[in-house]
Amino acid sequence: MNYFNEEDSAYAVFGDRDREVIALLANRFIGENPQAPYQYRLDFTSGILCDTKGWYLFDFERRFPQAQIGDICYGAGDLYSHEQTPSRFEVRCQGPVVCYVNGEEVFRSLPGDESFKTSAYFSITLLAGLNHFVLFTEKTEIGFGFALRNAKPQWEPPHFLSPVPGRNGQAGFVYSEPVKWDSDRLKSILSGCYDGMTWFPCVKYDKAQSCCPITRIFGSSSEGTAVLKSGFFLDEAKTIHVTGRSNTKVRLFIDGNLSGEWQNGTWESGIMLQGGTHSLLVLCLKQAGEESGFDFRLEADGKAVSLSAGVKGYEGQWLYTGMFGDDIPPVSDLLSMEKVYPGKNGTCFWKTDLPDSFVRIFSEEELYGKWTYPCGVTLYGLLTASRYFNRADWQEYVLEYARMTAAAYDYSLYDKSIFGYPGVNTQLCWLSELDDCGSFGSFLLEAYKYRPSSEAERLADVIADFMRNRQRREKDMVFSRNNNTMWIDDMYMSIPFLCRYYKLSEDRAYLDDACRQAKLFKQYFFMTDKKLMSHIIDLTYGKMNRIPWSRGNGWVVLALSELLLILPKEHPDYDAVTSFFLEMTEGILQVQDETGMWHQILDDSTTYEEASSTSMFICAFSRGIRLGIVKKDLRIRCMASITRAWTGMKKTVINRKGDLYGVCRGSDCSYSRSYYRQLGWRFNDPHGIGIAVLAGVEKLMLDEFLQNPASC
Repeated sequence: MNYFNEEDSAYAVFGDRDREVIALLANRFIGENPQAPYQYRLDFTSGILCDTKGWYLFDFERRFPQAQIGDICYGAGDLYSHEQTPSRFEVRCQGPVVCYVNGEEVFRSLPGDESFKTSAYFSITLLAGLNHFVLFTEKTEIGFGFALRNAKPQWEPPHFLSPVPGRNGQAGFVYSEPVKWDSDRLKSILSGCYDGMTWFPCVKYDKAQSCCPITRIFGSSSEGTAVLKSGFFLDEAKTIHVTGRSNTKVRLFIDGNLSGEWQNGTWESGIMLQGGTHSLLVLCLKQAGEESGFDFRLEADGKAVSLSAGVKGYEGQWLYTGMFGDDIPPVSDLLSMEKVYPGKNGTCFWKTDLPDSFVRIFSEEELYGKWTYPCGVTLYGLLTASRYFNRADWQEYVLEYARMTAAAYDYSLYDKSIFGYPGVNTQLCWLSELDDCGSFGSFLLEAYKYRPSSEAERLADVIADFMRNRQRREKDMVFSRNNNTMWIDDMYMSIPFLCRYYKLSEDRAYLDDACRQAKLFKQYFFMTDKKLMSHIIDLTYGKMNRIPWSRGNGWVVLALSELLLILPKEHPDYDAVTSFFLEMTEGILQVQDETGMWHQILDDSTTYEEASSTSMFICAFSRGIRLGIVKKDLRIRCMASITRAWTGMKKTVINRKGDLYGVCRGSDCSYSRSYYRQLGWRFNDPHGIGIAVLAGVEKLMLDEFLQNPASC
């Protein structure tokens, strides 16, 4: 199969200048997925909330108990997609439901769908940019409402945005009051006009409230210290004048520095600041039953300085958190938007001066900042390359990614407790399978070696506890999945993390478990006639599918190589693990294509040449030689195989721009070879990019090793 013209290959341009090819891959990935912050959006607990499995709950029966039979309620939201892509949604109906996307009807429930007992599905093509969803349902005798989610919510969590003018940037669906059916109204909504109806959640207080925002937000009986936060911008260095009046104790911090402290009465101060962005914190004491209001004004050059809360969908100037007792968080923590705080009444984060409103964090980049297993292995490859090439910029890119995901963990748990389904670290909070934690957790511990942090260490403890005590196992202690299947992928989703956690904790039980998994997976999956691994086993039938899926076998040997990097020769399982590795090596060598690549199904040369598995085989073989495990004739064959494979990568799947072709998309499980034949590849898929970088680095390290006469 030709992915591109020969003259467009990396080999045609760079030949054997492998360092430049590796840099090409790494720089392209980083350039297309630059560092980017999480996004902060306004959301409402009175809106359409999710449950912990990603279902948006349009529970109109509860919200509108006085609705009449035949009444209609609408829901509307915009969903952003980075590219045009297929997507599948799942619906549970409690009455008739119709869904439109971008003006086209894409789903209409059937009578058998309308009892909330079963799920219905629809597939659509999301366009690049915002996609406009409009749904409506009718109240019947059995209920009023529906639930909607992406069919793979942990992988593709759909974070909808308000489509209503004036609420732009706010998170979540809007929904209407119950109305009678009107086809003209539907046409109007589909065209983006929302006039003439009441839409929820409510964004204004519906009755007279206290004139003090702290009382409005935290209640009249609350007491302690409330913290207010805002920011402002100066176009050049100048003196700002702060004036105010309060009836309580107030402390003002600008850029983290105490800039004023007042007790009752009026006050003013002048402060010289440089041009640029500045932060503002106000700590305000409140007594129970009392108003703690204060007036505050910031001026420069005789004009008011505009304040901004920096939250999308919110036009107010201030954010609020609290209440705090004597243990007020450090100012540095309060300036962060990643931390949650221990308040007097439990964990707290930032709110706004609107009813039932919260600030929420969302990970909205296509890849950067996402906690997924493909990103985990990609970042591992980039981090290894940064060390080998002494590239501080690559290293900082990767370590900041690790820091921000670990730092947001406590917030993501808090967000889940309030809104049901978090906007960040979604797969980590799902945490029901090894896919959800093992690969990224292993990378996190690799990053920990460069930049230790208490957040990363605590998160590693959470993952280790999950693997040891909560991940499903069979009676012999082998890992299995909740749907009663076993996958060879789970060797990589577990063994590298167990190895690194063993090094961190110095608890040998984790190393022993890694060895146990290696031996048990061989017992279940190894096909002695092929010296390859079957991809899956359905434990209901107790039979392997006998299909040697290429990336699955790549996960196996890469996981074994990770184990062998740290496994002492005196360990009682050392011989069993090395024997397994060598048998796999023999089997993989037998099915290498003359191009140097390996195929999507290893023993079927009619399937396409697959990039991620080829990369993993290069990594594993290179390590096996360097570790002295692969010897004599097998060593010679492996050295030739590695050279042919890396050349094949440069000629076949890496183009002159650093794009990567031929990476199999994420797999499901099947007993049919036709499923794996038809399982297509994706362009620049993260399942393959970091592994390709790692393969190149491992080959360079092997070349250096072989140039040392003492090693031969």
